Order: sequence, then structure tokens, then C-alpha cells
Amino acid sequence: MEFVTRGFEYQESELAAMRGKLNEKVRAGDTNAKKQLNRVRERQKSLESRRMAALETLRREPSLIAVEDIRFLAHALVLPSNAPEDQKKFDAEVEAIAMKFAMAHEEAAGAAVRDVSKPNLARAAGLSDNPGFDLLSQHPIQGQRGIEVKGRAGIGDVELTENEWAKACTQRDRYWLYAVFDCGSPHPRLLRVQDPFGKLIVTAKGSVRIDGSAIFQAAELDVG
Repeated sequence: MEFVTRGFEYQESELAAMRGKLNEKVRAGDTNAKKQLNRVRERQKSLESRRMAALETLRREPSLIAVEDIRFLAHALVLPSNAPEDQKKFDAEVEAIAMKFAMAHEEAAGAAVRDVSKPNLARAAGLSDNPGFDLLSQHPIQGQRGIEVKGRAGIGDVELTENEWAKACTQRDRYWLYAVFDCGSPHPRLLRVQDPFGKLIVTAKGSVRIDGSAIFQAAELDVG
């Protein structure tokens, strides 16, 4: 009802402004403007009655709701789009959910965490353009860790780039893999693996692919 009321108020102000401009044209001798002015006046006169009728219809809507027999209309099969642009957008949304979930976990643990997933963000944190992980987290007791975040809409394999795997190799215990599964559901699940290079069996193909079940087996017990 508030939305409908605002709509009529907008019409009212619009008509008033229009009437003022047409009055000026009529005074200037524009005969065509006089006809338009009469139409605007008629719309202004009917505005209040139309407003009251619209609001009364809304007030009556609850009383018109009734339970009737269920009628089958149709089956609808909804499939995800295969368009590359749609898939790219979906993947980006999943990764964004995973990043927020991982950052929230770190902050809840009392860590000072920074997003270093992009070159400009990494440089601002004093790192190289491509540090090989997404989050730089400073824990009050455990110290600093680099966290690579991977998100999946459901549960599946996780792929690390060659650079990410190289950093996992050189940093070992200071490198963590945070895999956030079920990002497509209301309840994402975070599994954290310290030293993925030492704990996970991978399949190499330029980048490396990690089996989802291996992440479950190697993950820390205090998963969020």
C-alpha cells in the first residue's frame, strides 16, 4: 500500500508540473496547449478516485484468498545454462562465497586476514603480484599462513595452478588449502588442510587436481 501510495504521489507531482508548463504556453497563445491542459486537469480530477480504488483493492486482497483443490498445470525441467559467460559468472559467484566463508572463519579465530587474490591487493600487502594463495592470515599464536581458497557448488575435485602448487611445496606447514564445498546450498562446508603438498595425493596436468575425498580425509578436525 505504501508503494502504491508513493506511485500516485509521483503522478500527482508530475501532473502538477505538466499543468504549470501548459499554463505558461496557454498564456503565450498556444491553442494546442489548451487542449492538453484540459486533459491534464481531467487526469488530476480522477487521480484521487483511482488512488482510493487501488488502495481498497489491496485491502480486500486478504479476504479473497481461499484454499481450493490443487490443480496440476505442468512439469518444468530446469537445467543450468551451458553458455560460457553464464558458467563463468556462476564460477565467480561460487568463488566469492568461498572467499567470504574462509575470511569469516579466520576472523572468528582472531586472525588478521587480508585478501591477496589479485595483484594490486597482493602488492598492497607487501607480496609479489602472484603469491600463490588468496588470503594472508596472521594468527596471534600460530603466526602467519598463506591460504589458498577453493569453492565448489557441491562436492568435487579441486584444482591448483602450477604456481599455487609450487608455493605449497616451498612453504609447507605455512601453506593451507581451504576447500569450501556446497557453496550452492544455504550451508557451505569448510575443510582446511595444512601442508597440502605433503598430505594430498594429486594428479598432475600442468596444474594439479586433488580428489575431493582426499581433502575430507586430510582436513583438520575443527572444520567450520
